[in-house]
Amino acid sequence: MHPNKRFAWAWVAAGVFAVSGLVAGCDPEEDPTPTPDAGQQTPDSGTQPDSGTQPDSGTEPDSGTQADAGTEPDAGTEPEEDAGTEEDAGTVPTLPLAVDGTWIPSGYMGDGSRGGVTYDGTECLPGRAGSQRGACHKFTWTPGSDGWAGVYWQYPEGNWGDQPGFSVPDGATTVSFYAWGTEGGEVVSFMVGMNAADGFEVKEANVALTTTPTQYTIDISRVRYGQVVGGFGWTADGRTTPLVFFIDDIHWH
Repeated sequence: MHPNKRFAWAWVAAGVFAVSGLVAGCDPEEDPTPTPDAGQQTPDSGTQPDSGTQPDSGTEPDSGTQADAGTEPDAGTEPEEDAGTEEDAGTVPTLPLAVDGTWIPSGYMGDGSRGGVTYDGTECLPGRAGSQRGACHKFTWTPGSDGWAGVYWQYPEGNWGDQPGFSVPDGATTVSFYAWGTEGGEVVSFMVGMNAADGFEVKEANVALTTTPTQYTIDISRVRYGQVVGGFGWTADGRTTPLVFFIDDIHWH
């Protein structure tokens, strides 16, 4: 071969090997068409909301924010019927039963409903009588246009039968009391029960009083009673001058 041709082929061969070396040693970072990096293909786990940004158990209402046993009404906060408001063993009435303290002398009738009857519970002459259960009562009736007067002991106060009466213990057969007048000869009728409300009324009629405290008894042994509105009462009529008299120690037994 011609010396010049051999020289040319030597340069071509050298060029081929040089190009091959460059291809084999090419750095991917210098590649003009680099493929997307894993960090460019999908969001990095660092850009995804991690467990710190998701609502955790700390942001969910826990037992401390829910109504717990402390906020629910417990046995101490539930309304209960207080034994003190019921007739418990300490307040159940027994016989003998004083009329005063249970029934109230609030049922003024006749002239009494117009102010013709006055009451004084502090003055008893010539003194208290009997076992002194309840109060001693002094009544003064000044006759007016009605020509009669009276007072009922009621339960509750002012009750004419619109409400239940007082539950009297079983077994009472009499209602007794002491009565007397300032002059003697005063005529008064006494009664137990209010017909319209209680379904019975037993009367000791037209008792002529003396100036000496005297015990009187009303027989109720044949009465079937239950809740009694009119525990006791009196009426008077037929006078033109004031009537002044006393009643003491009224009780069921």
